[in-house]
Amino acid sequence: MICGRRHVLTASLAALFFRPKHVSASSREIKVISADDLTTEARASHERYMQMAIDALGGGAPFGAVIVDQESGEVMCHGVNRGSVNRIYHGEMDAMINCTNLHPDIDWSKMALYTTGEPCPMCMSAIVWNRIPKVVYATSIRKLKNIGLNQIGLESPTVAGAAPFYSGEIISGVLEDRTNAMFEKWWAARQARFQSEQKTAN
Repeated sequence: MICGRRHVLTASLAALFFRPKHVSASSREIKVISADDLTTEARASHERYMQMAIDALGGGAPFGAVIVDQESGEVMCHGVNRGSVNRIYHGEMDAMINCTNLHPDIDWSKMALYTTGEPCPMCMSAIVWNRIPKVVYATSIRKLKNIGLNQIGLESPTVAGAAPFYSGEIISGVLEDRTNAMFEKWWAARQARFQSEQKTAN
């Protein structure tokens, strides 16, 4: 009986101190790359499309996206944040909806999505469901939180890695210096406007 208990105790300690690392099949299929690790040619190409997402922005929140056919290089559609209409209309959601309307037979497996801000869990989930294999973003969720924006703290690789049926590539930090400055300026102006309205109301 003592030997049996000792065996159970030894097994329990072994399980405690020598737990194997659990790596899901999907995590091995999610490639995460920093813009700093790209070749000069690849980075220039990604920056060109990211600039298009920036150029498509209106006067509101600087969240914009473009969807590009990776084979032809054609920009299929644009999207911007339209949260004033509906809070789920983030730039990525708007771009995907626009693409579906403009190209009902779109082959998502050939697309790449470029977005000025890292996709939130809602947008990344929609990207996963559409099986878009490449996502390129500029400003990270972590940076947006540091600026002061409300964010759900799940980064895009975490969301993508939780889907065992999805594989893809996530490239971070393309033109982030430019978009970081845009978000900081927009948020500061928004906060100043809010404070001014509060003073007026009081």
